[in-house]
Amino acid sequence: MFNKILVALDLSDANISNANKSVFDTAIFLAQATDAQLILLQILPLAPQDESLISVYEEPWQKLQQRGLKALRSLTQEATTAGINAICIQDFGNPGRTICALAQTLSVDPILVGSRGITGAKEMLLGSVSNYVTHHAPCSVVIVRKSSTQEK
Repeated sequence: MFNKILVALDLSDANISNANKSVFDTAIFLAQATDAQLILLQILPLAPQDESLISVYEEPWQKLQQRGLKALRSLTQEATTAGINAICIQDFGNPGRTICALAQTLSVDPILVGSRGITGAKEMLLGSVSNYVTHHAPCSVVIVRKSSTQEK
């Protein structure tokens, strides 16, 4: 049924959030049920290109990158321990566009993405990665929402 599952995660926090854990747990379940490969993905914003901003943002950006790689590798190991073929990718750019482009390039079957539950004016101002991916993905998209028992 599925050969490759692209799992988009927001690993900007120091620890994996409940929302990301739900996405990851769902991905594990689907991969085990279908014997699919997991491709764990984090998209980072582009590093500043302006010389005056580089000195201010370079260190926090590098910490974000390193923290994300550490989390991706840990989740990849967890999936591998569960008997799943898993790889991780950290990329840069606009999250929605990059997720859709990678899904096309890698010929994935579904994309799993979390939802922060942003609606209305907040969604218009902040944008919604899951909304963008749903409307532009070259394949099926599974949006994993936080359950009512998880922290908000």
